[in-house]
Amino acid sequence: MDDSSDEVELPPDDVERLDLDDLAGVFRTLGMARRLRIMRLFVHVSDTLCGCEIADILQLEDYQVSRDLSALQKAGLVGSRGRTGTWIHDHVVDGANPTVMQLLGTIGQLPVAPQIERRLTVTLGFREQAGCVLGVGDPDVLDALDRTACSSY
Repeated sequence: MDDSSDEVELPPDDVERLDLDDLAGVFRTLGMARRLRIMRLFVHVSDTLCGCEIADILQLEDYQVSRDLSALQKAGLVGSRGRTGTWIHDHVVDGANPTVMQLLGTIGQLPVAPQIERRLTVTLGFREQAGCVLGVGDPDVLDALDRTACSSY
């Protein structure tokens, strides 16, 4: 028996409507500035980020980032690549709708504030050496890091 006969093909108008409904959901999710800032980080680094790193870099509360990551996951924008201890590494989902990929490209072109760029660079630099590092959002910690191992950043 041919399994393909069980599939129902949607008329082109219905396919377009479904794509637009999905896209509208993405726009609703990104309608919050915090979520847009989080996505900008993901697109900017082209790598995984841990929720605690995002909270530290953007100086947000952990619970806010957790809720926003959950919403971004439900919208199909972010997925999990695994866990290291208590840290869950999230990333931009590969192979999204071409229109969503264009949108992410536009988000990637948004400027990143110098202080955010600096926190991000320090965080990712330390991650390579020691795993997840918190506190880089604190100016005193940044100054201490600059005086020690981070002078090359």
